[in-house]
Amino acid sequence: MAKKNINLVQFSAYETGVKRPAVGKEYTLNGKNNSNFKKYRDSYDDSPTNSFIIKTIVNYIVGQGLVDKSGSLNPHAFLSKGDLRKIVLDFKRDGSAFIQSINFEGNVVKFLHTPNIRMGLNVNIDARDERYMEVDGYWYCWDYTREGEFPPRPYPMFSKYDNDNPIEILHLKILSSEPYFPFPDWFSGFKSAKIESALIDDAVNHVMRGFQGKTIININNGGMMDEEEKKEISKEIGDKYTGTENGDGVIISVNESANEAIIIDTIEPRGRNEQFVTYDETCEIKLMAAHQAMNILFSRPGSNGFSSNADEIATATDSLYLSTINPIRDELIEYLNEMFRKINPKAEIDFINFGQEKIIVSDTKISDEQTTN
Repeated sequence: MAKKNINLVQFSAYETGVKRPAVGKEYTLNGKNNSNFKKYRDSYDDSPTNSFIIKTIVNYIVGQGLVDKSGSLNPHAFLSKGDLRKIVLDFKRDGSAFIQSINFEGNVVKFLHTPNIRMGLNVNIDARDERYMEVDGYWYCWDYTREGEFPPRPYPMFSKYDNDNPIEILHLKILSSEPYFPFPDWFSGFKSAKIESALIDDAVNHVMRGFQGKTIININNGGMMDEEEKKEISKEIGDKYTGTENGDGVIISVNESANEAIIIDTIEPRGRNEQFVTYDETCEIKLMAAHQAMNILFSRPGSNGFSSNADEIATATDSLYLSTINPIRDELIEYLNEMFRKINPKAEIDFINFGQEKIIVSDTKISDEQTTN
């Protein structure tokens, strides 16, 4: 019996492209040249739903800025609201954020946001050291793909081993089992963001093709042409036939006989529009689930109708604070207190809610506890 060669083609497998960091002798990055950070940023830039949800949650987190409940200092005298917003955006979108502490004569004079795509970790690889495989410093490079032009520079950790450095770095990380670079909390929706982006790209291409399917133009008697003639006629017909302005244009073909006429076949996928709508709506739902975003607050207008019920919106807002906003704030507040208590040990940093927001359930609970005590 003759043997048969069978090739398995696996269409369903999909890799996110997000790679775990590899510990290096000099510095450790989040994927090659910090490519993971770029992938998260692309999923934010290219997916309108993902971008909308992240921006809205960041706005809720930042609110009206920071306050020191002890009255010991003004947080925004050291950290601007603009830098605070960038830090919160990085923390939510990428799972990490980096802050520069600018010191003068041992005292903090300023906190600045540092783009995480420019930061690397210095991991202790000395097996004899008690801090083996722990992060003990940081590296800064303007562009890790151009190290020859921008040599990476080392910087110490914030308030760990040397408090007299003019610049120290604090790495903010979401709660995660990942020791170096945690995945963002919406990582389960990463594929949905990429699908939504691909759907938009496909729609753009469809429009640029003059709302036509894929077109095959068969040119007869090709065997009589040399390579230069084939390229020339392909370019000429392509220029006339493609694009939104030429989608309905007329191609004039001069042939010696009917057998030499140009043949045009158009391939239009079946159910294209229905598939587009289905995948688009599915991506939206999956992204809201990944972000723990309330449907009534984040659905696009007109998708499921817009509810004007103020009680429903207020309840959904309360739920958003309890399930999403406050937990992220709690993580950030730990880092912020570490920062500001270097300036004044009595500092007790918190976020200020928007003035128009009703009292949040968690705030009410705190008030009740204070009253009881």
